[in-house]
Parts: sequence; structure tokens; C-alpha cells
Amino acid sequence: MSQRELVRLRDRYRTASRMTRYRMRKEPGFPDGIDILGTEYHYVDELEAYEESRRRRRQQSSEATSAAEAQSTPQ
Repeated sequence: MSQRELVRLRDRYRTASRMTRYRMRKEPGFPDGIDILGTEYHYVDELEAYEESRRRRRQQSSEATSAAEAQSTPQ
């Protein structure tokens, strides 16, 4: 059985403020943490999957905005 790596959010996202990390936890699709002796940990592979899905959503949103702007621009 292979072991999955655990990480604290503040260690993974060192430059993010405490409030940003709090907001991240509230986002839909953010993986649930695991409480170990009062400290919350997350599986690295689940965070990576979340980051990738967030990246795709942002890219799709950006593409949709660009397409809408192109259609509304008079030619």
C-alpha cells in the first residue's frame, strides 16, 4: 500500500494570508482536511487536483469573456 503525502495549507501556500486560506477552504470543490491532533492536513494529490480544476475553470471563464467581448465589439 502506497502512502499519500499530507501537508498543512500554510506550508503549501506560504505566501497566502490566513484569510485567503480560509476563503479557499470555503470554495466549492476544495478537498476536506484531516484533523490530526488539532492540526488540519490535506492530501497533496487532492490539492493538486483542486488546483488543476480551478485553473481549468479560470481558463474557461477567461475564454468565454474574450469571446463575448469579441462579439460585442463593432466592426
